[in-house]
Amino acid sequence: MIQIKKATIQYAEFVAKNLRPGDKRELKRAGQNNFTRAVLESVRISPFAFAALNDAEPICVFGLKPDGMLAKRARVWMLGTNAINAHKRGFVKACRTVINGFLDIYPVLYNAVDASNPKAVRLLEFLGAEFGEKVTLPTGAPFLLFEIRRENYVYGK
Repeated sequence: MIQIKKATIQYAEFVAKNLRPGDKRELKRAGQNNFTRAVLESVRISPFAFAALNDAEPICVFGLKPDGMLAKRARVWMLGTNAINAHKRGFVKACRTVINGFLDIYPVLYNAVDASNPKAVRLLEFLGAEFGEKVTLPTGAPFLLFEIRRENYVYGK
């Protein structure tokens, strides 16, 4: 069973050392070559940072960073290990619960996803994301902008 806990440095370091190949590729395409620093920085700057655990082992860290104190929008992110694949059903159920909770606080969640990461795109679609334009980062990599909004979120799908 997947448990959600407040992210710790230890959880973040574990995930950073065991990142999925797709997450490594996405970070690299976003211009982040030091994976440990990228994961730790994501946790550090996010007022809401959590880890999903299976039997006390982190399978991902995730969080959101609001646009401001009274903002209605927040940037959502997640970085995971290959253990996500072994616990897909519980992981997706936990994602749905987490997104619902985040939307209770911020009715618009957004970010960009590597256009060449089909697993991430499928998960976001399943969670109710709507995709906007494709943008090219300074690295030359195409990313898709996305939003998950309270009004288009599907409960219990």
